[in-house]
Amino acid sequence: MRIVGQTELAEIFGVSARTITEWQAGGMPVAVHGGPGVPGEYDSVACVRWLVDREVRKVQGPESPKDRLSRLQGDDLEMKLARERGQLIPAAAVEPAMRAAIVTARERIRSEPARIAALLEGKSRSERESLLRELFDETMTKLSRWQQAADLDDEQS
Repeated sequence: MRIVGQTELAEIFGVSARTITEWQAGGMPVAVHGGPGVPGEYDSVACVRWLVDREVRKVQGPESPKDRLSRLQGDDLEMKLARERGQLIPAAAVEPAMRAAIVTARERIRSEPARIAALLEGKSRSERESLLRELFDETMTKLSRWQQAADLDDEQS
């Protein structure tokens, strides 16, 4: 498995980034979904496999009922194996950790105004902007490590 960005994946396939976005909308697998202005990340091997499968399906024509049943049974088996290997977990198992991370983030953000106000006193505009940027970056870094924080909470319990 090799994780690549949208631009690199487009280069691998010799297409534009827009084509990658269109393929993604058409079912191409995404390792990490991006957001507005943040490109996704892709498992290049899975994407090559998806593209080959898509092209083969174009040549083979519509799927027969027997082929569909076989495919669905194979998909079911893959999901069971992934679950057994711990590669697939129910959303209900993730939800408590996410909830704790969000509550922690909310409390941290809500506690910051008084501290920030004190730090900003007597600073020039550029110093205030720089300080705010540092504080926001620090908070975003801590938020990006939400799983580590949840692991630490588990260990402390």
